[in-house]
Amino acid sequence: LSSGINAEYGGSRDLISTGSRDLISTGSRGLATFSKDSRRFYKEVDVIKTNEGYQVTLDNKFNVRTPLRNLLVLPTETLANAVAVEWDSQRENIIFAIMPLTTLCFKATDKPIEGEGLVEHMLEFLTTDTVCYRAGPDDEKLQALENSRWNPLTDWFSSHYHVHLAVTTDITLTPQPEQTITSLRKHLLNQHPWTLPAYHHSTTSLKSLVIAMAMLDGGLSAEEAIACSCLETDYQIDRWGEVEWQHTLDKARLSADVAAAVLLVNEIRSLSGNQLQAWS
Repeated sequence: LSSGINAEYGGSRDLISTGSRDLISTGSRGLATFSKDSRRFYKEVDVIKTNEGYQVTLDNKFNVRTPLRNLLVLPTETLANAVAVEWDSQRENIIFAIMPLTTLCFKATDKPIEGEGLVEHMLEFLTTDTVCYRAGPDDEKLQALENSRWNPLTDWFSSHYHVHLAVTTDITLTPQPEQTITSLRKHLLNQHPWTLPAYHHSTTSLKSLVIAMAMLDGGLSAEEAIACSCLETDYQIDRWGEVEWQHTLDKARLSADVAAAVLLVNEIRSLSGNQLQAWS
């Protein structure tokens, strides 16, 4: 992704990284624009229903807006309540790194990167996808573990999307068939615009397009996706131990990231007819 986009809108985890919080008066209710971490200034968080959808309010005075100053309007009450919980859970400071659902909804609203750009970035992960590179015969235990956990996943993936995945024990890059890339590109571009940031965020968080797509398209639960993504790390920790607290913290963050993505995708897919079209 271009450095300009990253500089303006932030990286994959610390997404909102520039600018400041603005409180803009618009009559009876203001608009709170957030574009980086800041002090918590509110006490109460609520959800209100409007003709456009659901909005998150702070102290019943400010409606949350995105970094690009768009009003944050959400398509379902469940999604709005979950975003409100993230805002209410902030302590002294508003820290967007621990607000993954808010961040995804900001991205879905602002669209700082067009869908084609997100898809092409996701497809880059396929070249080095962790589940396609297995341990060699010099580590038979790890190889057996990878095959037992990842073979059912790659088999499901190939069958579900009607593609072939090249799986290797070679350490050199093994390109995927062009037909596979074309088919996956078409599938991703056909997703609802609000779900694409969730696919992208899951791919970068899990470090695997195969795992992310399987999780969001019904082949894996979130817990199974995390287990597949962390398999090699967990194997090494079992052998050599871990840095105190770090692995637990990393997994907690990963769990929050993928849970946010799954919720967003499921809520968008719960829409139907005119409702779904209105949010396209």
